[in-house]
Amino acid sequence: MGLAIMVSSHSIEVVMPTYNGIDFIEPQIASIYNQTLRPSKLIIRDDFSTDGTAQLLAKLAKKYQNWIKILPSNENIGCTSSVDLLLSSSCAPYVALADQDDVWLPHKLELSLNHIVDLEARVGTSIPLLIHSDLQLVGEDLNDLGETYFQRQCLKPCLDSPSMISLTNVVTGCTIMCNRALLEVALPLPVDAVVHDWWLALVSSVFGRISYISDTPILYRQHDKNSIGARGLGLNYWLSRLYSWLHDPSSGGHTLDVIHQMECFYSRYDIKVSCLPDLIRLSRFHRLTSLLKTPFSSWPCKHGILRTLAFYFWFFRF
Repeated sequence: MGLAIMVSSHSIEVVMPTYNGIDFIEPQIASIYNQTLRPSKLIIRDDFSTDGTAQLLAKLAKKYQNWIKILPSNENIGCTSSVDLLLSSSCAPYVALADQDDVWLPHKLELSLNHIVDLEARVGTSIPLLIHSDLQLVGEDLNDLGETYFQRQCLKPCLDSPSMISLTNVVTGCTIMCNRALLEVALPLPVDAVVHDWWLALVSSVFGRISYISDTPILYRQHDKNSIGARGLGLNYWLSRLYSWLHDPSSGGHTLDVIHQMECFYSRYDIKVSCLPDLIRLSRFHRLTSLLKTPFSSWPCKHGILRTLAFYFWFFRF
């Protein structure tokens, strides 16, 4: 890109949930403010932090004046519920989501807006649209870790059909820009949503479009307080999964939460995105016979053979 020129856009608002993020919030807010396409407003809700984050935000709100809007908060309700309140309070045609501990490169919003406007020109403004991207992994001090998020997680962003998205999320919340049409369909976020970005991805996959930008306009900070982060699929990951399967096979774990999200989607929209909720209610023997009667193209699968084999190990053991 050429010389960055600061332009304010009333088309975009950014929403950011915070919780005990005092170490990283100030540079993140500065990186959002200093975008080549500055959003009209940054809307923040602090989830009852205990480390002084709320006090820092009050100080920063005075510094940035009306550009920062802080929603009232007097209890801890969790990230997804916080994001629901934030998105519901937004009114711009386009809304971007931010995490408290990253740093945005100056062209992040401009890149996303150009992409979503081009897509709307092709499909129309009434179609729910979600734009997302890869991220550059960095350490706590923003040192480059030489790897992107999708590389470490071995995810394939092109696998974004409803059946694939329903079982494996490829959208990272802090990279999202969505249009108003998506929010009108997706909100309110249900309590059974695994995470907010997964629900938004599923809704946009079914009712509209997901579009991926291979650029890495966000420095995705990895530190010991990450709520999710990029943990990769190394030996420790598989050993922890194996321990869970052997120690408590009846708990269901993460996959059962995903199935509950599918059921919630069906309850709200009367659309089945996967055969998995129906299959899991059957006995193990009938699961197998029903699966064999199902067209192979409709079998639940995940990204890569190891993930898929692990899923079917769980499927027949649960």
